[in-house]
Amino acid sequence: MLERILSYWRSAWPTIRVVVVFVGLIVIFFGALTYTPIVERVDIAWVLAKSAATASWVLLEGLGRVIGFPVLLEGTNLRSNTFVVDVTPACSGAVPSIIYLAAVFAYPASWKAKLIGAGLGMVMIHSANLIRVVALFLIGMFASQFFHETHVYIAQALVIALAVATWLFWAGRYVDAPGR
Repeated sequence: MLERILSYWRSAWPTIRVVVVFVGLIVIFFGALTYTPIVERVDIAWVLAKSAATASWVLLEGLGRVIGFPVLLEGTNLRSNTFVVDVTPACSGAVPSIIYLAAVFAYPASWKAKLIGAGLGMVMIHSANLIRVVALFLIGMFASQFFHETHVYIAQALVIALAVATWLFWAGRYVDAPGR
């Protein structure tokens, strides 16, 4: 009986290790994102929110000149004559980034593959988040009745789906996983 249990643990160990490391990294990353002594020194989510707001403003400002609407950036608020969006830390892409990075670094791969995966994921997630903020701002300006549902149900799900798809692409393309 004991031998069967030990045999099971040995065969399941790679999966158990990945899950334990993944959960551990999630705890560490979320701690860095939310633990007050760290946030007081470096507020990663606010930096990402400010970056997303600024990059979105650059795109919207150019688009506004062509189409004919003003866009102002005030902190993390994007403002037009008729609509305001606040790119909060919750809208910064930090949470999908943390989950994605934990999945990449927990997975059995070389450090080179992990660094490629981390870079690829951050580019994809934050590019998608930038498109998301711009699209939501435009929806809020021109079709405000659809803003809430689009923001809560569609846009967030698309960023998460893109993060999962990016991880699957990375794992299939760059990782030489055991048993593959």
